[in-house]
Amino acid sequence: MADELEPLNWESDVTRTKVDQKILQVNGVVPQGPFHSDWKSLGNHQVPDWYRDAKFGIFIHWGLYSVPAYANEWYSRNMYQQGEDAFKHHLATYGPQDKFGYKDFIPLFKAEKFDPAHWAKVFKEAGAKYVVPVAEHHDGFAMYDSDFSDWTSLKMGPHRDVIGELAHAVRAEGLVFGLSSHRAEHWWFMNGGRKFKSDVQDPRYAEFYGPAAEDDSAPSEEWTRNWLARSAELVDKYHPQLVYFDWWIGEKAVFKPYLEKFTAYYYDRAAEWKEGVVLNTKDKAFVPGTAVQDVEKGKPPGINPVPWQTDTSVSWKSWAYLKDDQLKDAGYLIRTLIDTVSRNGNLLLDIGPKPDGTIPGEQEKILLQIGDWLKVNGEAIYGTRPWITYGEGPTQEAGGKFSESDVKYQEGDVRFTRKRDILYILCLAPPTKPLVLQSLGKDQVPGITIQAVTALSGRGTVKWDQGPQNLTISADRFSGPLPVVFKAVLSGSAWGDFSLGTGPKGFTARAVYQNYDGSQATLKATLLVDGKKASSKTLRAESQGGLAFEIPCRISRAGVYKVSLSALGQPELSGQAALPFMDLSGKWLFHAGDDPSWSKLDLEDAGWDKVNLPAYWSAHGHKYEKCFGWYRKHVIIPKEWAGHSLVIPLGKIDDVDISYLNGQEIGRMGSLPPDYNTAWNQERRYEVPAELVRFGEENVIAIRVYDGPGDAGLHEGPLGPVEVK
Repeated sequence: MADELEPLNWESDVTRTKVDQKILQVNGVVPQGPFHSDWKSLGNHQVPDWYRDAKFGIFIHWGLYSVPAYANEWYSRNMYQQGEDAFKHHLATYGPQDKFGYKDFIPLFKAEKFDPAHWAKVFKEAGAKYVVPVAEHHDGFAMYDSDFSDWTSLKMGPHRDVIGELAHAVRAEGLVFGLSSHRAEHWWFMNGGRKFKSDVQDPRYAEFYGPAAEDDSAPSEEWTRNWLARSAELVDKYHPQLVYFDWWIGEKAVFKPYLEKFTAYYYDRAAEWKEGVVLNTKDKAFVPGTAVQDVEKGKPPGINPVPWQTDTSVSWKSWAYLKDDQLKDAGYLIRTLIDTVSRNGNLLLDIGPKPDGTIPGEQEKILLQIGDWLKVNGEAIYGTRPWITYGEGPTQEAGGKFSESDVKYQEGDVRFTRKRDILYILCLAPPTKPLVLQSLGKDQVPGITIQAVTALSGRGTVKWDQGPQNLTISADRFSGPLPVVFKAVLSGSAWGDFSLGTGPKGFTARAVYQNYDGSQATLKATLLVDGKKASSKTLRAESQGGLAFEIPCRISRAGVYKVSLSALGQPELSGQAALPFMDLSGKWLFHAGDDPSWSKLDLEDAGWDKVNLPAYWSAHGHKYEKCFGWYRKHVIIPKEWAGHSLVIPLGKIDDVDISYLNGQEIGRMGSLPPDYNTAWNQERRYEVPAELVRFGEENVIAIRVYDGPGDAGLHEGPLGPVEVK
């Protein structure tokens, strides 16, 4: 078989005609609605209050992959990937893939015990406010009644419209219904079956197995039109108030106009139906402000200024049911929920039902334990907004997607949420001694007066004392390992969550101002640069309300500046800004192979390939898998930064890197063969001592990369900007 796989003929003439008719309908709706298919118009969409207040939803991965229940939900792909564990398991358990292929799991997927009403009751008891089943996973089997495929749960297997039945049951319990489509990834998902004798090559099953194209190939127009038609069909048939797409729709530019068209169609339909809706996006699929960002199994470093979401599974190993699973405990998941909400996020928690349609007993038990905790403490979760800082405590955690780990929180690790004049103090580890909170010392928040502190559970005696440096809370000993919550009544006002963003035209100071009193509060904020007034702004916070604000400052001169915000009766907020804005994305030099001398400053590299980063090697036509490659970038570090150490963000590098500045190693992640260990999904942020930097002169960043299996390279930002310490 040829190395390059041409897409299979997967769409019939009948289906193509139906797709054309649906696209005509979409094209007729969008021009008439309030939203148009361009990002500027779509940026006017507002995240609905129901979503911001809900905080907690249930994600459901249930499909054909639940039948083998082996390894994870990618079984449909990996059973055709020679050398994968799932491939070997399939041969040993079911026989050769040309005799028993993925399609042969359909008759075994009976869902004979599927009771959507029971599911919905469990989700409500768990304290969830919205439910998001996967309507179609990467495997291409639709769990709903689709006009564009015969390979659906209504026409095969269970012979039930799973999505339709679940939508009815969820709404009957007063919960919000959403859904997820992973259809985009099916373009390439089954391609392993074309590289050896398997049923993927049988034309009778082409509609099911799809194009099975090359991993990194760009989808055809036929595919993207089909994707748009199916996505619009889901909206029209099931009226989801949340739609979640997986990551790959952001990987290929050909999706862009179809994403714009779908988003406009969805938002216009929602406006017509008078329903507040949410689109969840990963990575770079949508322009910021047009959808809610989903950080898979991770978190931002602090309070995100706009609503966001994390999704994670009740399982450590899979999104779908496994016969031999390893589950997270309820305490871990409650702490994840608390931490997420404190940072202005929502938690979408995934479960994996069995193929017979039952929720595994241990998973159901965990959900109900979460619900029991929320029955007592939900006041500190639902309907809340972030305080001026998300929390404090001794435990340090990594940020970014896929940064999830089994964190062992300690006494003193707390998170804050707020509702009107109430501050909730959520202790991730129950205190066994007086709780000391620096964030609430009088000197830290001089504008706040604490009126009362109680335990949210209402049990036991609580004593408290607010001194200049901290607030001390003493309470009766709590039983059990789950988080406990204190409730503080506040008066006055406070500001915080200070950050500085730099850009090509200067920098912007950002913060929040909160008012806990019964009438509007006014505050005049002054921006100081190196102690001199640069600008000012009058802030007005409504009764028991909050205000996120920013003050821009245009400065063209290179330098390192001390920036502060001051206001009468509030502590000074300060930070450091370095100009100019030094972005590292864009043009780099690349050379395949490996030579230690390629790290040197004076290397002659004019003949190297020019590439745009971030991107995978395959996007540049370079070979990958078990090979080396090098990047180089020439940058001039401003002389005005002299004496400062630097932080160089280099994004995520697949798989292993050793990075250099001017020939000196500045950091590495992963390990090279023979002790190969990938670090493909870890963000690189390397600190460089001032003595290694040539201030006012040219410097060279060089990155040695080794790739194991799969694609390679500096594939994801943030790539810069260079920071000054």
